[in-house]
Amino acid sequence: MKKVNNLGVLLIWFTVSLSAENCDESDKANIIIEDGNIELSEKINLSFDSAESNGEDLELKNIKVTSCKKSSLWSLTAENAEIEDENLTIQNTRLRVFNVPIFWLGEVSLNEDDSFNIPNLGVTDSNLDISYKFKTKGENSEFVLEPIYSNSSFGLSVDYGFDNGVNNFRFNSLALDDQNSSWVYDIDSVINLNNFISLTLDYSDFSGNSLIQDYGFKYLDINRRSLDLKQSLGISFLNKNRNISFFSDNFINIGALRPVSHSKDYFTYERFFIINEWFIDIDSEYAKFSNNTPNNLEVPYILYDEVERISREIEIKKDFSFAAFNYESKFLLSSQDYEIKDTTENLINNNFAISQIFSLLEDRSLKFGFIWSTFKKESTLPILDSYPSLPSPESNISLSSWVGKDRSSNSRKFFIYKNWSNSAFDFSISSNLYEKYNFEQESNIFKKFYDKRPIFFSAKTKNKNLNFFAKGNYSYEKSDFMGLMAGLEYMDDKTFLSLQKNNIVPSSYPLQPLDNYVLKFKRDFSNFQIFTRAQYSDEEEIINENILGLQWEYDCFKLRLSMERARFFPFVDSDFSETSYFDLIYLTNPKVKNNLSFEFELVGLTNILTPIDNIINDGLFN
Repeated sequence: MKKVNNLGVLLIWFTVSLSAENCDESDKANIIIEDGNIELSEKINLSFDSAESNGEDLELKNIKVTSCKKSSLWSLTAENAEIEDENLTIQNTRLRVFNVPIFWLGEVSLNEDDSFNIPNLGVTDSNLDISYKFKTKGENSEFVLEPIYSNSSFGLSVDYGFDNGVNNFRFNSLALDDQNSSWVYDIDSVINLNNFISLTLDYSDFSGNSLIQDYGFKYLDINRRSLDLKQSLGISFLNKNRNISFFSDNFINIGALRPVSHSKDYFTYERFFIINEWFIDIDSEYAKFSNNTPNNLEVPYILYDEVERISREIEIKKDFSFAAFNYESKFLLSSQDYEIKDTTENLINNNFAISQIFSLLEDRSLKFGFIWSTFKKESTLPILDSYPSLPSPESNISLSSWVGKDRSSNSRKFFIYKNWSNSAFDFSISSNLYEKYNFEQESNIFKKFYDKRPIFFSAKTKNKNLNFFAKGNYSYEKSDFMGLMAGLEYMDDKTFLSLQKNNIVPSSYPLQPLDNYVLKFKRDFSNFQIFTRAQYSDEEEIINENILGLQWEYDCFKLRLSMERARFFPFVDSDFSETSYFDLIYLTNPKVKNNLSFEFELVGLTNILTPIDNIINDGLFN
């Protein structure tokens, strides 16, 4: 709700002041105004039968607040209200729709950021969902309390946020009185103790499997389709050119494993210098890893229960600028020392890599160069916090082809890179005139982007309505795309349509789609909108997700009916013998959820409807 219109308030008080000069000071009221109205914002109007001022605030009698200029479809009514310091407080408030009282709101205050809330209604697997939010605000904080009735269970959701520009803290929680006494919470915070010491807390936990299976974080800001809950706590010290960190990272796996499947307690010490325009970055890390993958889940690579790793990296680089070209020189020395507790085995891996890149043309858009690194057999090393980077022209010419520290560049290549950018399109491409990798012994899921003579590309047009986009790599040897995200998008004043093909290996498991088609559509008509989102698995020939919705708007009233059918809700199942590893990571779980949501919004008064663009991009409740 917008702040009370300053001009309207000033006019009222100006009138009160002028009238007060002619009043007897012994009067209890300075002035009485009969039958008036105040514009609270450009759309919201407040009318009253009478207003009485006592010199400090303005008391209104028999008020009516509405944004319905034409038909007064809805209104807030009350016997009393007060305006003080540009804030409106309404006592004993009733919400009326078609002049019929349907909900009692009690005392309500309106200021710049507040809005009313009304019950949210929905149906999940034929069970009624209903909730109502109570919200209070402070100068730097907000507290929301939401009683819930869902799936024949009562519950409570709490959301508290604090942010003063220096420190921030956020707490989300949901508890339900079901058979498992389900409870989940999430804390996300950064506290800066002073200019060089900061605490970081990103911690989630739950109890009661039915909360994941039946409710799916619907009432939390935690992403409903996340397959793990992060638990991270750390402290960092930054002083001039040194950074020291102590962290503990863990994940609670829900249903299956992630590529990064180990908890990690670690210490890092980083130093960076500039000597004769050479940038030097020295990074050391000591980490202890513990496997938290279910014992009865078979995976296509080796997992270890406990591993200690000491990792060191020294990066040296410098850019040289000349009239005709730029030259970038980079050197990377790395070492990993593993102590595997399961076998009392020690593994040591040392690597050296170099890249030399020359940038030509006036805009430096043409690049060529080489990458050379030592070749080591790394497939026997544990995979603890690493996975391949997604394919792109930029990743092809980078020394860091993997995220994490368990794999080095392990490549030797002569490459060429070119990008074009103008008012019509952005396009970049990279390929290798010569290439050799040392990932032959890796699991297929980890070597998909290497060898096979790949051509890396990224393209996007900039037309007014119809545009094309694509990113990935194409194997010249196999005559097939080894990684692809491509699609068409049409947009005008009333229509949005997008069709996208995805065929990629997820980089940070598990939410990026693999081998599927995604359709997004929205159409605006004169007084209603239709929207849909669908995901189709090309491999399984089945629709994994389908959302269909209708939103009707009349004057100042919005009504939305939306339905979702999804196959990849997270679930907890202790028996993985009937579910393959790839079914788990590709999110093709056999369990299906059906959700029917009924919502309405009083325009200018409530702000409860998720924007349609968010629904077709992220899902119904995300």
